[in-house]
Amino acid sequence: MRPHSGTPDIRTNLSMSPKVLLAGNTETVPELAATLQALNYSPVASAEDLKDLAGLLRKSGADTLVASMTSIGSTDLDALVNMQRESPVTTILHLEQADSATLRDLAAEGIGSLVVGVIQASRLPLLLDIADARLRQLLQMRTQIADLKSTLQERKLVDRAKGLIMGSGKYSEEQAYHALRKLAMNQNRTMADIAEGVISSPELFN
Repeated sequence: MRPHSGTPDIRTNLSMSPKVLLAGNTETVPELAATLQALNYSPVASAEDLKDLAGLLRKSGADTLVASMTSIGSTDLDALVNMQRESPVTTILHLEQADSATLRDLAAEGIGSLVVGVIQASRLPLLLDIADARLRQLLQMRTQIADLKSTLQERKLVDRAKGLIMGSGKYSEEQAYHALRKLAMNQNRTMADIAEGVISSPELFN
C-alpha cells in the first residue's frame, strides 16, 4: 500500500520503494515502467500475462500490481480474481479492450483502478491513490464481515447453551443468560467459550 495522505515519505532510494509487479503486453508498458520508477516505485518483476500471478507476487514480494494488456482471457481473469480474494494488493488494470461481462466481473471483485481504452502514464499517481484507497476499503469491509460472522456464531452458541440450561427446568431464559455471564466473568473467559463448555457437558446445570 502507499502511505496515507499526509504521511511523510521517508523513502530515499529504490531499496525503500514500494515493490511493483509490472505485467502486460501493450506498447504502453515501457512508459508505465519509467513513470513508476520516477514515482519512486521499484519494478521487481515483469510478466506478459497473469497466469502465475500468485507465484510472481509471492516470489517478488511486490505489494502493487500494474498490468497493461490488450485484453484479458479466462485464465488471466481467474488468476486476478483469485489473487483479489485471497491476498489482494494495490492493483491497476489497463485493458485496451474488454466486453461488458468481463467488466462486470472485475467490478464485482473490487479491482482497484480499472482503465479501458487508452491509459496515460501521467495519470498513474491518481490511479495508484484510487487503487490503494479501494484496497483499504476492501480489507476493512472483509474485517467487518469477519467480525459480524464471529459475533453471530457466538450468539448462536450462547442461545444454544441457554436452551440446554433452561431444559433442566430450573432456570428462566434471563437466569440462564446471567449464569453464563457469571461463569465467563469468574473464569475470565468469553461467553462463547463458556457456552461451548455447556454444550459439551450440559449435565453441569442439571
